[in-house]
Amino acid sequence: MEDYQVLFNYFEKITGRALENSEKQELAAVFRKEQFKKKELIMRAGELNTRHYYIENGLLRMYIIDQSGKEFNILFAKERQWLGDLGTPSATSYFMDALEKTSVFSVDEEGFQSLVEKYVELASNIRRSYVFLQKRFVSILSKTAEENYEELLQNDPELIQRLPQYHISSYLGVTPVFLSKIIARRVRKKD
Repeated sequence: MEDYQVLFNYFEKITGRALENSEKQELAAVFRKEQFKKKELIMRAGELNTRHYYIENGLLRMYIIDQSGKEFNILFAKERQWLGDLGTPSATSYFMDALEKTSVFSVDEEGFQSLVEKYVELASNIRRSYVFLQKRFVSILSKTAEENYEELLQNDPELIQRLPQYHISSYLGVTPVFLSKIIARRVRKKD
């Protein structure tokens, strides 16, 4: 069960108390520890999405591919964050892959629902993911790419360091060339 300490720490943090051994055993039985290689496809649009992922280490992305084959990054998730299609267990509209070698704790929908019932704090924590996603969509529609880049820099500067520019540009809905111009303008403003 030592392999699950990161997961136990998360549940202790959201509940504000130490877990009992029986709870740790229950969590270890419900969650499956998985490893993904860099660039490994985890979820494909059109398939049934049946799992939720809590990231121990590494970086995942969720994205869509339009009819012309262009990828649009929707979300990135790193250590101590959840990622999955909240529409589970329906067929998903998303793709998900690992941008780095990644270790996760995954739980199926049935296990996830039982956890939400037992740990009401988990539902609150996941609800924040909904709020973040809604704010992200509003931001994409109402702000400029430059404003969204500044917001990303302010909220998650480490993520910018871990992602290639083409992933950042896709996340912002601009071309890599346009992102380079945003970065250049930002550097000029600082000088």
